Amino acid sequence: MSIFKSIWDFFSLYQTKRIRVLHVLILLFVILQIIVSNWMTGTKSVVPPFFDMTYLFTWVHIISGLLLFFLTFFLVVSCFSQRGLRYFYPYLWGDFKQIKEDINSLLAKKLPDSSPKGLAATVQGLGLGALSIVILSGIAWFILWLQQSPLALEARSIHKSLTILIEIYIYGHGGLGIIHFIIWNKNKNK
Repeated sequence: MSIFKSIWDFFSLYQTKRIRVLHVLILLFVILQIIVSNWMTGTKSVVPPFFDMTYLFTWVHIISGLLLFFLTFFLVVSCFSQRGLRYFYPYLWGDFKQIKEDINSLLAKKLPDSSPKGLAATVQGLGLGALSIVILSGIAWFILWLQQSPLALEARSIHKSLTILIEIYIYGHGGLGIIHFIIWNKNKNK
């Protein structure tokens, strides 16, 4: 069995097919955004440049960012309609019971299962929030830029600063996901 098929099967334990497809597309677009941003040509002007080879990566970043906005919107709406806010943000209601149980499992050197209102769900909620904040800040920057607002450069700076949230999330969430997958795959093949 291929590794991609195994990963797809692993995701099916926790996600519907729609969520899996959105998850994978968003992952690919976020990675594209991070890579492309390294070759973006910035401008100190508040006037957007024309689409040409000099600004190719800038426009690829903008266009893929707009697509990412719609994918993220559908993911957030799907997640919240399927599971509700309390599933991802139980602490907003003062509910720390499952989070404490998961932390105790970790302290006992056991990997906790993914459960509603637990550590994994809370981390997923933080990811949905971080992704939304970064995308909305990018859209704010783009709108201000199109309007030739003097605030556009400040908005771009804020957007760039917030991207660290996504990078940290990719390492943390992705790393923990890989650990879960390896353990699951090992137990499945016994």
